[in-house]
Amino acid sequence: MIGAIALHESRRLRAGMMFWLLLAFGQLIIAWLSFAQLETFAGIAPQLKASGATLGAMDLVITPTFNSLVLLLLLCAPLLAMGSLAGEVHSGRIALWLSSPVSGTQIVLGKALGLWLATLPLLLSGVLTLAALGFAADLDWPRFALAATSLLLFGLWLGCITLFLSSLFDHPAAALAASYGILLFLWLLDSLSGTDAPWYWFALLPHIEPSLSGLLRSQDIVFFVATAGAALLLSSYALARRRGDA
Repeated sequence: MIGAIALHESRRLRAGMMFWLLLAFGQLIIAWLSFAQLETFAGIAPQLKASGATLGAMDLVITPTFNSLVLLLLLCAPLLAMGSLAGEVHSGRIALWLSSPVSGTQIVLGKALGLWLATLPLLLSGVLTLAALGFAADLDWPRFALAATSLLLFGLWLGCITLFLSSLFDHPAAALAASYGILLFLWLLDSLSGTDAPWYWFALLPHIEPSLSGLLRSQDIVFFVATAGAALLLSSYALARRRGDA
């Protein structure tokens, strides 16, 4: 049942113009950024070789573009998720979901996976664009694979977080505003406070940048798993309250 809900959600999103506009815009931005970075790298490559620097295409082309893809996902995911639950409430379709024999947990898991499936085309198109640069530059493929996998899991995390924020409101616009506000706050949190601040652990960039640079840390895995799990649990509770079970 979770798989059926996920497929239904992804098909619903793909049926809208918003999905295709975001896909086209995202592919255009990633292609432009990657080739702009490649042109800059080609211009300074002789100086790097002469100085014996160890920096290569992975450091100066791939990793910066992956970081830009993270920001692009932060912009696109709330637009896709704003109608996931808030849209159902606003349109009145939530009554059909709540009257079905499907549990709230199954609905939440299915919709989160559906959001992730909807972001996959954007993610995969960006990753394949950057992988194509391997024909022109020497890439560290294990590091590339780790960064690409981290981005795929980051897309799933975004689906869980934005779904939870959508479950809190009765209008898609309110869910969109809240998603942008919370994600922007998490994006900037590390620059707004010192590393010794108790809330620094919730800063997003210190948890995503190491894996994009080829470093897999257990504390980053704990952050994404814990916050995504909490978001799913709270979303299930929000649905249970609407159903009158809590």
